[in-house]
Amino acid sequence: MAEGDLVHLIGSLLVVVTALLAIACVAAQVLLARWWETSAGRHVFAFQAVLAACLSLWAVRLLFPAGDWFQIPRLVAFALVPWVLAWRFLIIVQTWRTRRRQREEHR
Repeated sequence: MAEGDLVHLIGSLLVVVTALLAIACVAAQVLLARWWETSAGRHVFAFQAVLAACLSLWAVRLLFPAGDWFQIPRLVAFALVPWVLAWRFLIIVQTWRTRRRQREEHR
């Protein structure tokens, strides 16, 4: 086995393992947490679910590389990435503004 082939195989295995772990995180959150009760919980769930979807598609594509079947699921999964990242960005900015206001009030 050539070095490039070994690196490719290890990388592919890491994608599959990472996808499985991402799916496990989503499943654990569904079964063990009341994620829907808070804004932060809903965001973390959405973020994890989108990450798991993208990683799962990547893993499936590595296992089954041929076919046009991949185009629609890829479009859906990656359309959700900007949405969930924009949501995270808003949370970060809102948290920063709130903390900044609190620091200014305590001066």
